Amino acid sequence: MKKIIIALVVVITLVALLPIVGNSVAEGFLKTRVSLLTSNGLELKNDKTESTYLTTKKHYEFLFSDASKFIQYLKQYSDSKIPPFTDAMISGVLVGIDIEYSNFPLSSKVSVDIYPLALPANITNELKKENQPFYTYIDKLLQSKGVLYHINYYISNELFDGYIKDIDEEYLFDNGTKMTVKLFNATYYGSGPLIAPKNLQTTISKIIIKVDESTSDMKFEINDLSSASTFESQSTFVSGATMKSMSIVVDDTKSSELEASVDNIKVNISSNTQGKKAEFHVKSSLGEFIFNSKDANVSATGFNYDISLKGVEKDSYEEFIKLTSHANKSSSPEFEEKFKETVVKLLSKGLSLNIADMSLKKITIEDKITIDGFSLMAKILLKEDADLAKKLKSSHLSISKNLNLASSIKFSKEFYALMNKEIPITGMANLLAKEDGNNLIFEIKLNDGKLSVNEKALN
Repeated sequence: MKKIIIALVVVITLVALLPIVGNSVAEGFLKTRVSLLTSNGLELKNDKTESTYLTTKKHYEFLFSDASKFIQYLKQYSDSKIPPFTDAMISGVLVGIDIEYSNFPLSSKVSVDIYPLALPANITNELKKENQPFYTYIDKLLQSKGVLYHINYYISNELFDGYIKDIDEEYLFDNGTKMTVKLFNATYYGSGPLIAPKNLQTTISKIIIKVDESTSDMKFEINDLSSASTFESQSTFVSGATMKSMSIVVDDTKSSELEASVDNIKVNISSNTQGKKAEFHVKSSLGEFIFNSKDANVSATGFNYDISLKGVEKDSYEEFIKLTSHANKSSSPEFEEKFKETVVKLLSKGLSLNIADMSLKKITIEDKITIDGFSLMAKILLKEDADLAKKLKSSHLSISKNLNLASSIKFSKEFYALMNKEIPITGMANLLAKEDGNNLIFEIKLNDGKLSVNEKALN
């Protein structure tokens, strides 16, 4: 009995110590992460801890003091190009992070809230000068966590889910202009490390940005956006997205209304760099596109494209990607020359482009005439050539022997006539066309520098 009592005391003692041990483990993990962030462009401005026996809450405030350094840190986890000037946009932003976790190490859930607390000082000062009430509104919105990401991370199996807090804001300016911003039902879930997930799925029910002025109104709207991505590595991935509709409407009393909308949008993108050569694939379709204005009323249905790029030499591609990431920050002659050299080096290794489908089913003009559209298929092979740079310097025409092209383009006669009206095509092109019912076909080939259209040589 004595041994049983001792054993029970030991077990109870261990259970009692679990929260302390768990808290210690979490503390060490968070300290490591904070140290990593502060060594990569962020400055810790404030931190606070509230701890009970069972749970711990931590609050951090980070300033993007060196945004360029932080962007470079992020780039090591993805080959996707981060939009230019992102560092300029986030430089000086103050971000709050709230973390809550159980002190029991067997409980793996960590809840995180991330939200901006203050805009950069230069923007803040401009807002204060130009419109103090609007600055007060923005400041109050940020301080109340009006823009917030919530994440639940399950450490043991590296799963996460979360949401973006709904936004439903309106602001009335002194001049009577009303601005509306709405974002509803934005959720996401996935697996893997948060900074470089293996799988990520997102959905957004609605996004609306609206500006109502005395003489004009503008409304931008997106409905039912969803996406899913799987990442085998930094540069090998499959990603897809669908959107029920996207539209923009501008109603100007001086120039009448302009409306553009697209529905049933589907996009699939994949990249594979695991083999000897890299390959990329993009496939997309649109249900209906509508454009209405004072000068034109056009709608089109059934637009598709399916394009793949293969045989891309990986080292040259990596060099090209690194260089293009700085393309918007430098316009010096030295940079432009380096950029040209990199492109030529990439092309000199050879590649193949396959357009399996690029087509438009129907087009309607002025709500009256509906005609058939066009379709295009093409295969382009650029041969490997170590002397490509020399050939480009001597004569651009000399590289024609490096290209093999086989393509077929089919226009409905009505669509072809419309093209001739808007963008006149030479009489020779009309003579080369091959009729097939209500269609005109152009089969274009380029082999060993010899170009032909519908088996008729052009050189």
